[in-house]
Amino acid sequence: MIRLTSEPSTPIRSMDELLAVAMAMEKESADRYADLAARMRAAGRQELAEVFERLVREESGHIDMIAGWSQQLRHHEPGTLTAEAMPHGVFDDENMALVSPELLDAYLSLAIAVRNEERAFAFWSYVAAQGVSPEIRDAAERMAREELEHAKTLRRERRKAFVRHRHEMATGQEPYDLPLLELEVSKALEERYRMNEKQGEYRDLAEEARMLSSDLAADPLQDPAPAGPPPPRALDALCEWLADYYIEAGEHLLSQAARDRAQKLATAAVRRLALVRHLEAKHQ
Repeated sequence: MIRLTSEPSTPIRSMDELLAVAMAMEKESADRYADLAARMRAAGRQELAEVFERLVREESGHIDMIAGWSQQLRHHEPGTLTAEAMPHGVFDDENMALVSPELLDAYLSLAIAVRNEERAFAFWSYVAAQGVSPEIRDAAERMAREELEHAKTLRRERRKAFVRHRHEMATGQEPYDLPLLELEVSKALEERYRMNEKQGEYRDLAEEARMLSSDLAADPLQDPAPAGPPPPRALDALCEWLADYYIEAGEHLLSQAARDRAQKLATAAVRRLALVRHLEAKHQ
């Protein structure tokens, strides 16, 4: 379950503060991934070292984006934060430093990176909700969108890692029934809506899933690959499965129009998964 250990308690009150927080978060991620890359290389796990070094390059690109944004808006580099001012509970390497390198793989490493991006999305969503001015809210919403795009990119890489290491695929099965799966998501979200004091976000997500089900029933999405094992049925796992499925479809469908449609479905599914995990954490 993706969660922040604590919600941001003090609203960000200026663009300078927001940019400093964004820069500090990206630098923390880059530093921790660099440490893990060095550990993997020292242990002889060259392929994993390359995964973490790629993540360092991703975070370095985010750092450059924030630095450029700061120069554009404020005409100076982002400020620095004290240790006390650093957001807590966003980056989590899930004790990878304590796990034997022999027990790690690319899929697990990228899965952790995906969850970090989802936590960052949750953090910036809180900041946007607490925004003391339209400028702060707009900037925080931009950061949240960036984190969703980062999560989408990493999910694509994670899916590739999964496919590379999967040795057995079920054959002779019917193609996945995407309308039915989206309808299952909708029903599960409606149940969450009834169970959690009619939390409006659950209802909105349920309606979105029902609309996706209707659209896919009326205009099916081509299968990007032969069907494999049955998808999971738990809400969180099914939402994650659908996000991965749409991302893979966006890479492999034959026509550009079909790929574009799948990519839009992937964006909606990644956003839904992050929101579901955020809501589930609130009600635990």
